Amino acid sequence: MLTKLSNQIYDTNYRPQIRQGGYPVIDREGISATQKLGFLDRIAWFFVKTKKKDGVSKQNATRNILKDKSLEDQLVYLVKMDDEKYKDSLLTPELRKYVLEFETDYVKTLSDYKGHIAPSYREVRGGDFNISGVLGKTYYTHSYPSYIDFLWTRDMLGFYAKRDMTWFIYPSDESTIKTVLKRRSTMLKAEISSSAQKWITSDTDVSVEYKDVENIRQKLATREERYFQTSMYTTIYEHDDEKLREEGKKFEQKIWGYGIRVKQASQRMDEGLDCMLPLCIDDLDISRSTVTTSLAGSFPFISNDLIENKGILYWINLHSGSLVIFDRFSKRLPNANSLILATSGAGKSFAVKLEILRYLLIGIDVIVIDPENEYKGLATQVDGSYINISIGSSQYVNPFDLPPKIEDIDYKTGDLLRTQIMNLISLISVLIGGIDAEEEALLDKALQATYSLKEISFQDDSMEGKTVPQMEDLLNVMDGMDGGESISIKLSKYVSGTFGKIFNNQTNVDLTNSLTVFSIRDLEDALKTPAMFNILNYIWTSVRAKKKKRLLVVDEAWIMMQDEVSANFLYQLIKRARKYGLWVTTITQDVEDFISSKYGKPIVSNASMQLLLKQSTSSIKSLEETFGLSEAEKQQLVASNIGEGLLFAWNQHVAVKILASPDEKEFITTDVK
Repeated sequence: MLTKLSNQIYDTNYRPQIRQGGYPVIDREGISATQKLGFLDRIAWFFVKTKKKDGVSKQNATRNILKDKSLEDQLVYLVKMDDEKYKDSLLTPELRKYVLEFETDYVKTLSDYKGHIAPSYREVRGGDFNISGVLGKTYYTHSYPSYIDFLWTRDMLGFYAKRDMTWFIYPSDESTIKTVLKRRSTMLKAEISSSAQKWITSDTDVSVEYKDVENIRQKLATREERYFQTSMYTTIYEHDDEKLREEGKKFEQKIWGYGIRVKQASQRMDEGLDCMLPLCIDDLDISRSTVTTSLAGSFPFISNDLIENKGILYWINLHSGSLVIFDRFSKRLPNANSLILATSGAGKSFAVKLEILRYLLIGIDVIVIDPENEYKGLATQVDGSYINISIGSSQYVNPFDLPPKIEDIDYKTGDLLRTQIMNLISLISVLIGGIDAEEEALLDKALQATYSLKEISFQDDSMEGKTVPQMEDLLNVMDGMDGGESISIKLSKYVSGTFGKIFNNQTNVDLTNSLTVFSIRDLEDALKTPAMFNILNYIWTSVRAKKKKRLLVVDEAWIMMQDEVSANFLYQLIKRARKYGLWVTTITQDVEDFISSKYGKPIVSNASMQLLLKQSTSSIKSLEETFGLSEAEKQQLVASNIGEGLLFAWNQHVAVKILASPDEKEFITTDVK
């Protein structure tokens, strides 16, 4: 810094006097009386002089600290010292000698590493081995069943014991194996034919093996599969004989549960131990054949992680302890829909509210249909809109509202009205318990006439200066039509009867807030399905008009499944949602009723993300058929704690735990205190 300043400001040129790595050296006694230092020169001189004094004083202070320490402590002190403070001059001759001796010992010790890692003794017996007091026994895989659960090795890796597992994989020569399989197929077929000629029932194992061999031959011929030889060994370790026998029995029972047979490598424990070492040497050389599909489905090191570079933190991965982070609108997923199935109190609403809160933080709008007022607290905390649809409420959604135009569709006159009349026919069918074809045609004419009274028709569906009709307008039209008496009587309770306010008022709500919650808790059970239908229709027409990323949560979706028309409407909405930037989360606790309904399984198949929390034993069978659960996954779902379950996404089954920070928990908890 001083050198640079001297070139720019100082009159005196100090370049010849600046030592490499040092400071300017100014000889004050060599300056003549006529040579006077300028103001900046005097500052530079003072700085250099002070710096020298400080450096000397600091070194002396360090030496005083080291003086009373042992050589080992001195070395530790200097190693921990900041690089800026350290000077080679701090190393005394005694300390330099100590460092040299220490380094010599270290190099000598390192060169003899084999002596340090080798066991003190090694004893090999017929049924086990003893390495420096640690006992062990090696098992080899003898045979596999014809069918085994996908990724069964994940459960095996979760077996709690001190153990090592080694797996050797050898590609086979296909021409040779084809010859062997052909010969084996001929032998098995001859045995089956011989039994048939003698009127003897052939052995079941022979028939199964023949089918397996023929299936493999066909797939090898069409290149669907490749052939491999695999060797799988497991070694159990313990510190005493009794414990080793117990752990060995547990391992045998665990793996026999999958139909896999293992045997101890008796009289070959020495070779079995060598197979466990990180040398990649298969001294046992006991292999079994397999094909590509079986090998891929059994490979134990497939990643369980669900992590992307963007999105939100979802939950904790119980397999690996890592985080589950991804974006539901990721291109890796065919759609952004999710499904949550759980028993009451398993934590499904908690999980969804946590997801809502985190998506709100990144600017995603959220709409919720809340049958049990579980989201009211969250809406209050984040200044969202809470809309209560009930008999005594003053908030309404008019089912006769014309849908707004969708941005990328070229509409013709009357298209919006036609769409709305079809929606109204479906809603009225749900309201009055179904209609036949004749009633549907009559209702179509009545709805056209109702809109015509407000000067809205197929020839002119412009809304400028006009007001949409209400349910009472339709009732008046139906009263004056031949054959409309039956529908009119059924509709009257929604106009002048007990439920008159719910469907017979102009809309006075909107979806402009970042979080909008529609509550239907205070409605009669008979009204919940049509009310949810009406709200969903309003949401659907609104989000289609202006495309942006939104999350729609339909809690207790089984309510919509109680009527075929409303169930079909929900299914169609879920099926088409992604096109309009809408993510749909479907939640239900009535698992069996939901799945067994006509549209239950189609809704499941249209959800790329599926979360199963704690389940009852009665619903496990339905879930097994729908999701293809393994035995271990079924047991896990029945025995899960609150907030634990299985997440299905990207063709992976991952055990997860739902965790929230203390601040998040205050926002979303619904526990009664």
